[in-house]
Amino acid sequence: MNSEIKMLYRNISKLIVTFAFFYSAIICHLKAIELYEKRELLLSYFLWFCSLTSFLGALRFQIAKIVEKLKSLNK
Repeated sequence: MNSEIKMLYRNISKLIVTFAFFYSAIICHLKAIELYEKRELLLSYFLWFCSLTSFLGALRFQIAKIVEKLKSLNK
């Protein structure tokens, strides 16, 4: 398999994983709202934490770029 096709597959897989992170963040957030309304606070806070980490996972490449810029400015 040539390198262009491998790169295409790699980019598609990154895109699929990013959408999965966004979907997970939305589902966790909606479930957390539902549990918060039922006064199940501990589980709702845990799901909001999971939602936040999924959202940050979806933005992992942008966060990496920001960190690299900060590192280069710091040097």
